[in-house]
Amino acid sequence: MDFVKIQYEHKFPVIEGIKRPEDRAKLPVYDRNFFAVPLEVVKGLVESAKAEALIIVTLYSPFMCAGHASADGLLTEHLRQDPEAVKPALEAATASLLNFARGCIDLGVDGFYTSTQGGEAHRFADRNIFEQYIKPTDLVLMEEINRRCDFNILHVCDYHDSYDDLALFLDYPGHVVNCSQRIGGVDVSMAELARLFDRPFMGGMDRHGVIAQGNEAEILVETQRARRGPVPFHPRRGLHRPQRHELDGDSDGDWAGAWGVNGA
Repeated sequence: MDFVKIQYEHKFPVIEGIKRPEDRAKLPVYDRNFFAVPLEVVKGLVESAKAEALIIVTLYSPFMCAGHASADGLLTEHLRQDPEAVKPALEAATASLLNFARGCIDLGVDGFYTSTQGGEAHRFADRNIFEQYIKPTDLVLMEEINRRCDFNILHVCDYHDSYDDLALFLDYPGHVVNCSQRIGGVDVSMAELARLFDRPFMGGMDRHGVIAQGNEAEILVETQRARRGPVPFHPRRGLHRPQRHELDGDSDGDWAGAWGVNGA
């Protein structure tokens, strides 16, 4: 195995009475006790699999988790109406997720699969909402784990919508990047994405495609297609981040890998 990815399934609870942006202030900071069940899962997998593979934990964004407290889509609408009123909820969600992440690190995980949402093409007409209110909370969380962990994957999540461009995320931490290969309606190669982010790219298989609908033989063929070409990056052989000069010239594909599907 290259690594074990632990999925996160512990949603923040719905809080009754959130109707207006200012109601978001009701969101509390959850301590480690709230995360006792997922932390127990992490503990068991670290104990059973760390000798064989890197252990990474899926970490949702503060924006996503703050949204769990109310009806679907309401957080986006509240940010459009009054982002300053929503800001304390995003900060509370960030503090909660830091408690979870630190608990995971104390248990011995090697890193995280960190997800960002909120910058999708049709989420906000005003891009400043993402840049001023969502991105700073992402960075607080990601910079903390990047300081303390050896192997973190940046995941630009397209579960709810696609992206017109990736410029918002180029300065995000993470040793490896994973995102959709379709940006602004155009298919982008793994090599191009690796060059754009100046780091290895993980992906190459559409989670809605053969891997979800095909048989074993078809999946094997698609996996071999995605893996074609030199792949010099491996999580157990080092975490060298390529410099731009290493991606110039005839190095197409050198920093593109296919360890998994595009998406969580």
